[in-house]
Amino acid sequence: MSERRLPLHHTVLDLQSTGENTLNDWFAIGDSVSTIRICLEDPQQNALAAALIVLDAYLTLSDGDTARVDERLLADGGVDVDGRDGAVSAEQLCVPRLPRGAQTAMAAAKADPTVSAAARLSQNGDAAVMLVGIAPHPIRARQIESVVRGRALNDRIIDLAAQTARSEAQPYGVGDLTDPTAVDHVEDAVRRLFRRLRDRFDDAQPNDRRHPPRRR
Repeated sequence: MSERRLPLHHTVLDLQSTGENTLNDWFAIGDSVSTIRICLEDPQQNALAAALIVLDAYLTLSDGDTARVDERLLADGGVDVDGRDGAVSAEQLCVPRLPRGAQTAMAAAKADPTVSAAARLSQNGDAAVMLVGIAPHPIRARQIESVVRGRALNDRIIDLAAQTARSEAQPYGVGDLTDPTAVDHVEDAVRRLFRRLRDRFDDAQPNDRRHPPRRR
């Protein structure tokens, strides 16, 4: 299979709410009592939502349509059903298999674990980066994506991505005068994220490429 499919037992209308929890729903995974809750007021569950986004997860609906789990879905409060009284079922949560050469990672700021970052990065230039803890819902960090897309994760690029995180977070009120250390946490989370990704890319390389033989 090219993707993992998790059966759901909720309707699209259940994916919406009128309160502050714009995605406050329970996903039943198969016959297990284990559930995934995406609650936008809970930083840990915000991180889960960010992970689903960088994995390109999407919902299959009973009417044949699909709905991506993305930042627009989170901001809009669920799947738009156009005010219909009849509820459309969300039948499966689908998580595509990562393409060859892609890596994913998530990291939290050392001093504030409620601030974190998640990313998917491919050697072919594909990139998706999410910031958590700077807004009511996870934010797509497109400026950071532009910095790392198609580039090797050396110290210079990682530093540039971390510095870019500071400016990317500020429009959401992070790092203003009421909380001068918050923007530092965002930078730290992004720096730790891409260091972790670099390690994963290094680990995925053949030994002869990671440790070239010394000249005699």
